[in-house]
Amino acid sequence: MEIQRGKDGMKTQKFNSDVGATAGCTLRLLLDMIPSEKQNIKQGIHADAWFRSVKTASEVSQCGHEAVFQVKQCYYLFPKAFIEDILKDAPGGVHIALEGTTLCEGTLIAVGYQYSRKTALFFILTKNAGSLSEGNLMR
Repeated sequence: MEIQRGKDGMKTQKFNSDVGATAGCTLRLLLDMIPSEKQNIKQGIHADAWFRSVKTASEVSQCGHEAVFQVKQCYYLFPKAFIEDILKDAPGGVHIALEGTTLCEGTLIAVGYQYSRKTALFFILTKNAGSLSEGNLMR
């Protein structure tokens, strides 16, 4: 966990000046949770929409780790309008995945999932964060 010190108090925190406050906080939380003896092992982070951006996923990838983030409001560089257009008439349960390369040569996957007739969910993933293959439902 991290204590937040307000806008001015957080300006000097590690990563913030380079990647911004939200991405900086995400990187600190991820990297600080890894014990020193496991620093060389790739870790994964799954987070809700607060952590959420293409930029944050790219930064996590550059650190050598994997991420799955839900995208709600921070969709700069995320193909939200394109995905919404593709899924607008799709029934619930349909998804689309788009692969792209970041400026740092990392690969990210943009996912749109038509949850119901009216609701689509959006995610940004690093290349090896998981699988988009259908799984077995446990009942």
